[in-house]
Amino acid sequence: MTPSPPGPLRRAAVGGGTALAVLLTGAAGTAAPPAVADTPRLPAVIDVGTLRSPDTLPRPAGALTEAHFVTYQFTVSGRLPGGTPVTGAEITIDTAGAERIAEFRFRPECRVTGTLATCPVAMPDGSGDPETHVPFHIRPRLGTAAGDRGVVTATVSADNARTREETPTGMAVVIGDRDAVVLGGFPDPNTVEVPPGGRATVPFELTNTGARTLDHVALDVDGFDGDTTVALPGDHGNCRYRTKDPADPKSARIGMTCEFTGGLRAGTTYRPSPGLAVAMVGLAEYGRLRFSASTRPATGTGVRGRSAPLTLAPATTPTPPRVPVPADHYTVNQPPVIGVRSGPAADGAAVGTSVRTTVGREVTARVGVANRGGAPLTGPVALVEVPRGVEVVRSDPRCRPEAWSDRWNDAPPPTFGDRPGDAAPLPTGAVHRCADPGALAPGQRWLFSFTLKPTRALDGARGVVFEPALSPYDTAQRAKVAFLTVTATAAATASPSPTPGTVPSATVAPTPSASTTGTVTPVHGAGTGGGPGALASTGSNGAPALAGTAAALAAVGGLLVVSVRRRTTRQRR
Repeated sequence: MTPSPPGPLRRAAVGGGTALAVLLTGAAGTAAPPAVADTPRLPAVIDVGTLRSPDTLPRPAGALTEAHFVTYQFTVSGRLPGGTPVTGAEITIDTAGAERIAEFRFRPECRVTGTLATCPVAMPDGSGDPETHVPFHIRPRLGTAAGDRGVVTATVSADNARTREETPTGMAVVIGDRDAVVLGGFPDPNTVEVPPGGRATVPFELTNTGARTLDHVALDVDGFDGDTTVALPGDHGNCRYRTKDPADPKSARIGMTCEFTGGLRAGTTYRPSPGLAVAMVGLAEYGRLRFSASTRPATGTGVRGRSAPLTLAPATTPTPPRVPVPADHYTVNQPPVIGVRSGPAADGAAVGTSVRTTVGREVTARVGVANRGGAPLTGPVALVEVPRGVEVVRSDPRCRPEAWSDRWNDAPPPTFGDRPGDAAPLPTGAVHRCADPGALAPGQRWLFSFTLKPTRALDGARGVVFEPALSPYDTAQRAKVAFLTVTATAAATASPSPTPGTVPSATVAPTPSASTTGTVTPVHGAGTGGGPGALASTGSNGAPALAGTAAALAAVGGLLVVSVRRRTTRQRR
């Protein structure tokens, strides 16, 4: 309950209330003891008042429904001096003054006899709110006219207190000609359970409680008090969605405004079709949504949906209202707030890697799936695309080749795909499905090994690793995609055999020039002298290559000469 100001301050803030304080004096015994005969009576501080009620009840037409009931409240407050509690308190509500224009419904514990309803009152113990609230329901009768009015009165009594004045407190009931829509039919208790990592539907109803057909109604659903932990994953064309990151229209949808047209008949209750889906955002397990409906035009902000509209269908069996409970004027007749709960969920994410090797040489790549959620991930799956130009020599025993399909495990497109903004390109190489029947604990990862052999030079060729389960946390599904990147350079050319009689030494081979793609493609012997020990040709004219080789050999010879001279000098010394 929203914190409330103390009783006297609250009644001052209410303003329009018609409270008439009925002071009660402490009840004395039939005869006071002689020793305290001169002691004055203790004044009582208990009174009855009203909370602000609706200005007018909408004049009804068509059929009366449970949604036409509106909550009104009396208040009872006070304690006897010295902290003595007031016991046996009751309030008697007389509806005779408004019986002609309204119907009434009271709490089950109230005794109703004709136009009188007597309800027990649990007086406050002084530790919290100084007032006790006594709510009841009123709805207008069919056939009433705008301006009709009546009055409901109340008096209080108690075992150890009595009223000083017998003047009852009155509350006005007025009928007005105005449009009105009422939301109801929510779960009771007002909490929706969402499966971990899944979605649920919030049931609700909307009733036209006015006297004419409505051509336009707006429904607004938003996080209560700034809550951003509940997502609205729908995509209805007659709704606009507010996203968690206003600059990113693909971020989680945490609010929506939907407009309904087409004529909502007076006295008719409607239900949404399809139901309103909710899910959790991030790692959250609890959040709250506030619902409100209005006949005023909606403010068009947010991302417009692109799929089938959310519609309102007449309900053949409207849900009865919840039994009214004590509530102060900060919450009564306010937009309902619905809690959304979920347990921890698993959240699979793809794990990629990058490997480097040479053409024709095997290399091992380990890719897979990780669990970023808070619950075990059962049967983790990774779909692995090996880039073109790479041969799979051996794959993990848990992996098998699989033909490409644009939908796996009902994952929402696009994930793989070739449309703008997709997380990864359409797979073009061999695809393997890697699965494990076990459960992946939160924070753990399972990797699948592939022995790969490039068949040609590659400069960062990318394959795709994809975890196909729908993520409950990543609405953009970016974490579902990782990459298997392979870089392969050309194999080194064999060096010529050393000349007999010479001493071999380590030399640095010249760096070949890079091609336009950044890879080095081997060129096999063109021109003459293509034997096993021949030098590779670098073009139509072999002179530059021969000249470079001759220079390298001359340098080696020079080093040998210097070495021989130094050894001779040391021997002579």
